[in-house]
Amino acid sequence: MKRYVLIAGETSGDQYASQLMSAINKMSSGGVEFWGIGGNDMLANGLNQLENINDMSVVGFSEALKKIPYMTILSKRITQFIYELQPSNVVLIDFPGFNLNLAKKIKNQSPATKICFFISPQIWAWNERRIKNIKKYVDQMIVIFPFEEKYYNDKNINAKYVGHPFLDSWRPSNKKEIRRKNNLSLRKKLVGIFPGSRTQELKQHFPDYLEMAHKLMGENKNIECAVGLAPEFNEIEIKNQYKISDIKIVSDNPLKLLECCDVALVTSGTISLQATFMNTPCVVAYKLSKLSGYISKLLMKVKYISMTNIIADKQIIPELIQSDVNVNNLITEVNRLLVDTKYYNSIKRDLKIIKNDFLNKSNAINNAAKIIINEEN
Repeated sequence: MKRYVLIAGETSGDQYASQLMSAINKMSSGGVEFWGIGGNDMLANGLNQLENINDMSVVGFSEALKKIPYMTILSKRITQFIYELQPSNVVLIDFPGFNLNLAKKIKNQSPATKICFFISPQIWAWNERRIKNIKKYVDQMIVIFPFEEKYYNDKNINAKYVGHPFLDSWRPSNKKEIRRKNNLSLRKKLVGIFPGSRTQELKQHFPDYLEMAHKLMGENKNIECAVGLAPEFNEIEIKNQYKISDIKIVSDNPLKLLECCDVALVTSGTISLQATFMNTPCVVAYKLSKLSGYISKLLMKVKYISMTNIIADKQIIPELIQSDVNVNNLITEVNRLLVDTKYYNSIKRDLKIIKNDFLNKSNAINNAAKIIINEEN
């Protein structure tokens, strides 16, 4: 019986880990057992859950400080469990603040344990000091951005680019059909609003997003706004909490809303790159507490927060950060995308160029699974 421990701390990690589990299962000749931290997707693929992913998520440095005692105890518990289980491989998925610390503890207690890290921490963007821990405690980096393989190999770290899993799983749909299914107008300009997948992100961003939506629709009857709600949230509870009655909420596969809208307002994260792959122009916003924002600014090595702009090394999609995330600025940026056709089309052209960088590699999840299985030996 082969046993794997997978640790995911966020929604996207849960989704990718679930796909990895499925691929490993198909490639393994004998029985396979999965243990670790994950959410509903991993549970559906047979995870023996050691902790729920919903208890893990934090946003920002000051917020993370409050969770240090909990995370420390959890890390010790997982390390001891791995020592006793002696798994074929430990797979850490993104979530670097917790996972890199966990890798260190695992290697200190169980030096022979193989550790793969799937979806690299963005150390090339900020906090490059983490490279020392990666070099010392991670056996194999499995990366999803083309430039990352060379970045790590140049530092004598084993890294393999496997492709981007989203491009393997996503296939374009008929946009009009998506709108019909979700009772969205075929005639109006559609603005999709994506407030994030974490409770703290929702609290920080959603009130401004909703106020912006009401003002946009109030000023222009040819604009419709709809909310793409992450699966972690209960639609009825969110409607009641934020008193939403006149804006459509799409909670069943919200990425379909991202695909069919004319413009998206997204909270910085995986979704901004997904918008790029779908060729949906968007405005990226992100707001932390003042302390977390200040610390982030000190540590940042890049000029942008969205992966699209980082890859391009120029601003393709507009970004709003910290105090710039306010209703007036949101309206200005979204309106420009809605009314300035030349600007809008230039963004769409640039988004296609970014997507093309990823198209020379496919089957990312299967490629990653093969590496993980080979790392046992």
